Amino acid sequence: MLIDTHAHLYLSQFDADRDDVLDRAEKLGVGLVLMPAVDAASSREALALARGDRRLRAMAGVHPSYVHEMASGDLEAIQSLAHEDEIIAVGETGLDYYWSRDHVDAQHASLREHALIAMETGKPLVLHNRDKQGSDDCSRDLLHILRQAKGENEGTLRGVFHCFSGPAWLAPEVLDLGFHIGLGGTLTFKNGGVPESIADVPLDWIVLETDAPYLAPSPNRGKRNEPAWTRWVAEKLADLRGLPLAEIEAITTQNAIELFGLSGAPLASES
Repeated sequence: MLIDTHAHLYLSQFDADRDDVLDRAEKLGVGLVLMPAVDAASSREALALARGDRRLRAMAGVHPSYVHEMASGDLEAIQSLAHEDEIIAVGETGLDYYWSRDHVDAQHASLREHALIAMETGKPLVLHNRDKQGSDDCSRDLLHILRQAKGENEGTLRGVFHCFSGPAWLAPEVLDLGFHIGLGGTLTFKNGGVPESIADVPLDWIVLETDAPYLAPSPNRGKRNEPAWTRWVAEKLADLRGLPLAEIEAITTQNAIELFGLSGAPLASES
């Protein structure tokens, strides 16, 4: 079985066929889909969906691009939701300098708060990290804030850098911090540079994802992404490592189970 560790299935793009999307995923061996949130409302939506479908799990968090839209009490709501047993992770949070740097201070503050919530609850932190091409300011600031939070507070800080794309020096830093690397459709993009950036990353530190409905893997790039296509990411990784698909499936699934604490819950394929 494969696990899609990052898909936004609560979004309106899936309202018309969400059950069919999950059925297609199961047919291709994707038995579980983990849903990161982007704000307080989507955190609640993800939780409601997860409570109604054994194939789904929910997270709670505020995406860095939504930080400037937060209302009073939203972070408190995330903190409260994060203590729910059914919430498996805190996120997605992180930094995004791609669109604008108008709200950088607010992004930094939100990331710190999410890191504290993760350490307080003992749940993994799911991170977004996007910079302008040719810059690594976002990655360096992200690492600095995480190391600071880890050094100044009690509790374990772990998680995943989702949709990992480099730069080349970043992977060893991520692993040194004790975080996993999430690989999705960008792994299949021609000239995307992702295969080179993760060439030395041990399989034990990799989880798979789609980021659906975004970043569909080749050859469906540009179409609505969906969890079933986690298999294409796995196939690409198997090709890059020269390993059987079954081995990639077994290792990355076990990584996800351990990271997100999924072993105590029945997986879709076991129901």
